[in-house]
Order: sequence, then structure tokens, then C-alpha cells
Amino acid sequence: MRIAIDGRALQSTPRSGVGQYTYHLLRALFELDRVNEYVVWYNAAGKLSVPEFSEYPNARVYHTRWPNKALNVGMKVFGAPTPPNLPSGRGGNRIVSPPLRGGVRGGLDIFFMPNLNFIALPSRTKLILTIHDLSFIHFPEHFSLKSRLWHRAIGPRALLKRADHIIAVSRHTKDDLMETYGIPPKKISVIYPGGGVNSSQSTVHIKTKTVNCEPMTDDFILYFGALEPRKNIEGLIAAYEALKPREQLWIAGLATPYTKRLKKRIAQSKLRERIRLIENPTEEQKIDLYAGARLFVYPSFYEGFGFPPLEAMAAGVPVVASSASSVPEICGNGAVLVSPWKTDEIAAGMRVLLEDNEVRRHYIEAGYVRAQEFSWQKSAQKMLDTFRAWSML
Repeated sequence: MRIAIDGRALQSTPRSGVGQYTYHLLRALFELDRVNEYVVWYNAAGKLSVPEFSEYPNARVYHTRWPNKALNVGMKVFGAPTPPNLPSGRGGNRIVSPPLRGGVRGGLDIFFMPNLNFIALPSRTKLILTIHDLSFIHFPEHFSLKSRLWHRAIGPRALLKRADHIIAVSRHTKDDLMETYGIPPKKISVIYPGGGVNSSQSTVHIKTKTVNCEPMTDDFILYFGALEPRKNIEGLIAAYEALKPREQLWIAGLATPYTKRLKKRIAQSKLRERIRLIENPTEEQKIDLYAGARLFVYPSFYEGFGFPPLEAMAAGVPVVASSASSVPEICGNGAVLVSPWKTDEIAAGMRVLLEDNEVRRHYIEAGYVRAQEFSWQKSAQKMLDTFRAWSML
């Protein structure tokens, strides 16, 4: 079986949640399956720093050099070019790692997209598509005009119709797809992503570490995630101001256009000297942040899955998390769940885990156990089973 994979989610640094999903899933899949052939497709006119997966003998990287805007317009308007059939050696296109047996033109069984994006495929190629969430539908006000236009141009409804099968990262996302787009349930499979920062991280607080030259202690409350409006970071700041704990508040994550507004909100806070903003931390810094945090808070309005609370639980950090969307499904009984629309509930959840050692210990243990239920190995096995099933149809 020959499978092509859209690797464009891996081209941005630092990686977003979708990028992390793609990277960890592909590594687990290539570790598991040494029989089938995989082509990871990248596209950019300039140089790229991307995973080449060269340690896996049956995985290859195929890099085309179309300007992204031209590629998107061509796919949207003309239905071309089609990634599996782009020639190598002409037009600036090239295969980075050794060609597959028979070359890329030898035909594909499946094209896998780990997220919504522009695409054009031959009708004979089966398309499997992962959907993470429909936040662009339910919370358009949280997206920039450029992002809203981008989602509209992709045409999610047409892409979902074109897909032969859809992977939802949670039951909540599956239900949302059925309700919003009328997709029949048999067309959607729920495959949970893995959890935890990585398999080797320590859950012991490391007081000698530094992040952005700041000394690490266990005297901070942590938010980690994209710096976006729907994450309700301003609600967290309001709860922190109401609670006034002795611990500092550290807000870390991928910077977005919203970061400028967030900085203004922090500057206006009476507790601004105790609030720190860490933009675009590295993977190593992320591990250190989890290791040093006394409490993790994630009061998001809407999530399709939500990696950070699971990562915090895997690191042995007690978690306060949103009771909205998919978060209760993922956290289970491993976190204190609060309404993201009620500042007093967020503050109360923080207080109990900061001050009640018995409750704190309970949620540390329950959260750690819950996090172990999610693994990339399980995800990869279910994805491989899906590929096999569709290759035979």
C-alpha cells in the first residue's frame, strides 16, 4: 500500500497543535508500520526546515517548490496540480529523500490530510481527512479577517464531501461534524491523539531550570497553549486577580496577532508584576514549564481535543480545566472542571488545588492515570487499521 501524507502542517515553527499532532502521529505510524510505503509531501518556494523521517526506510519526503498562493489558487480554481502526480526534477520540484519503488507516479492508494487545507486530487485517490474542531464556524470573532477568508476559500463543506473518510479527534468533534454539516456517522471515526509531553520527561519539579532566562520555581500557576481569544486567557487573568494567590501566573504559548492585546491586558492588571508572558517556548522549555508548575489552568471556551491539560496531567501537575466542548471528555475525572464563563468558578477551582493538599494529591494521581490512557501508539494503530480498510475498497 502506498500512502501520501500532507506535511504542510509541519512547515511552521514553532509547531502549532496541529503540527504536534502530525509530527507525533507520523513518527508513531512509521515506527509501527515498516511494510507500507509513505510519501510526506511538503511545498514551499523557499528553503524549509522540516522533519525528513530519514530513519524510517519506508518513508520518503517529496518537496515541491510552488509559491503557496499560486498552488492554492491552482488547486482551488483549476483542480491542479495534484500532489501525488507532481513530477520530480522539473519546475523546481524535487524529491528530497530517495524515491519510492516505482516513483511517486506509480500510483497512490490513499492521501492523508491531518488538517483542513487546499488540495486537489484525482478522483481515484482515496482521501482521509482529520478534523480537529469547528472553531472557525462557532467562534469566527476569534479569528482574524485573513484567517476567516482562508477558511472560506478552502471550502470545508466541499472538502468534507470529497473525503472518503473523516477522522475526528474526539466524540465532541464527531457530533459537531454531524450536526453542523450533516455528515453520516459511519463516515467518521474517532481516533484520539496521544498525550503527554514525551515518554522520557520527569514529573519531579526541577527548581534549577530557567525559561527565557527566568529562574524556575514551583511558585507559579501555568497556562500553556496558543495565545488566542478562545483560550479565555483574559478570563484566567481575571480569576487570578480575584484570587490573589502567592504564586505567580505564567502564560506561555504560540504567539498570534492576539498577543498584542493580551500584553495590554496584562499591563493594565494591578498584579502585572506577578504575571509573566512567555512567547513561543521551545519543546525543552515546555517540558521545564510543566515540571516546575504548581498548578495548570486551561479555561478554554472551545476545544476539539486540547493537548495541554493532558500534557500537564502526564507531568504530574494538578489541573483546572474548562467544562465546555471536548475538554471534559478528554480530562475525565483527572481535572477540576469549571465553567469558562464564570470567573468565580475558575478562581474557586484554583483555590482548592492550591490550598487543599488532600484534594491536590487526589487530582495529581487521577490526572496522571487518565493521561496514560492516551498514547500515540494506539493512535497510530487505529490510523493504520483505517488505511488498510480503505485500501481494500
